Amino acid sequence: MHRPNQTILAILAVLALGALAAPASAQAPLKIGVFDSQRISEEALEGKRVQTELGAARDAKQQVIAEQEQAIGDLQQRLAQQGLSLSADTRASLELEIQRRALALNAAKDLATRELQLEVAAAENRFNEKLRIVVTRFGQDEGFAVLFELGVTAWAANSVDVTTALIDLFDQMYPAENP
Repeated sequence: MHRPNQTILAILAVLALGALAAPASAQAPLKIGVFDSQRISEEALEGKRVQTELGAARDAKQQVIAEQEQAIGDLQQRLAQQGLSLSADTRASLELEIQRRALALNAAKDLATRELQLEVAAAENRFNEKLRIVVTRFGQDEGFAVLFELGVTAWAANSVDVTTALIDLFDQMYPAENP
């Protein structure tokens, strides 16, 4: 999960902590936690469901590509086996068909790659929105002053890692069918 302005977010978080900590002498200590969004996406049921869906989409696209590659291979094999016995026109026609199918194959590969990239980005956005909702609810319910994503944290003690609790809440809020 790529965060474009992680440095800025880290600086703002430190400033926010400083502002919150200033009147801390009259308040209870700040409750701070960190979580690993990558681990959540890998272990939460919803993350597993998304990965399964994306894997199925990738496999379907690869199957179509494999079928096209097989068809080209069959034509090339025919040309190699029968090439000398074919008329010049038939041979030229077969070579042209192989070239056309190769161009179509390259276009299909490019299209499949772009479509898959779009599907991954859309799934990532949907997952991140759900993660934001879960983190917000968790932070509010558990009384945290700040929750940091592990990627923007230079160091954190294991005692403030709340990833497992977030995975549990994520699974509770978004139970996935057939992970």
